[in-house]
Amino acid sequence: MEKFLLWALRNYMKWGLMGDNVNVAIIDQPLALNHSEYKGKVASYKVFAPKKIKMPVSSMHGPAVASLLVGENLGTAPKAKLYYYATPSWLRDSMYPAQALEDIVKINKKLNEKEKIKFVSVSAAFSGKGSPFLKNFDLWDKAVEKAKESGICVVDCSSNNGFIKPGFINYADQMFKYGFPDNPENMPYGKIHVPNGLRTVAQSYDNMHFSYSYWGKGGLSWGIPYATGILCLGQQINPNLSAEELKQLLIKSSDDNHIINPQGYINLVKDTLDKSRSL
Repeated sequence: MEKFLLWALRNYMKWGLMGDNVNVAIIDQPLALNHSEYKGKVASYKVFAPKKIKMPVSSMHGPAVASLLVGENLGTAPKAKLYYYATPSWLRDSMYPAQALEDIVKINKKLNEKEKIKFVSVSAAFSGKGSPFLKNFDLWDKAVEKAKESGICVVDCSSNNGFIKPGFINYADQMFKYGFPDNPENMPYGKIHVPNGLRTVAQSYDNMHFSYSYWGKGGLSWGIPYATGILCLGQQINPNLSAEELKQLLIKSSDDNHIINPQGYINLVKDTLDKSRSL
């Protein structure tokens, strides 16, 4: 358990890896901006929703995913700057997250090369098999393609685009229990398990009262920002690598059971620096 859940907290300070000088984005539900886990780390907060509805101040989901990515005590990349997009997922319309993703592509064109957003954390499946959303799948898929073409990797839960799979701790042997729905022997190439359970996350529903919530099991939503933060650490080490190159190094570093291996990933990214110096 320690290898996976506490790796970042125990090692990024020792190695000087905290996501410094990295911009990252989240598309999720509304976010209370004043929680101490991420207050002052949100570079931009935008809402994409119908004009006729009043968006709530916050949600259960927003503070949780933000804290797992850039949280001061909980995040895997606590020094990264966060571009946050709030959308009304309860409407089950993929148009609004698609608009948010297109805005990220536009913003990226204005950022210099070292500031560009390479990863977008999306703890939802806005298209694909099993998606709970009801309409405008095509708009989301088109937005994802535009993002890829512009050098952005969307880390989401979808069956057609996502590469992160859930992982749980088996209390008997402290190893992953390969839960719903995949087992390691039939895991498709290019997919990796990431821990979802035993997570503490930030909580605030009104932007005035702040607390934490502990999830014994959790879901894939918590694995997405964790993995995105790890990817950002690689971006900090070698900002010249593309999002796709960093993603492939993360997949390559996973062991035979397809479990995320942060230390192995960091070592592979550092190797790219050594190779470039030797040329």
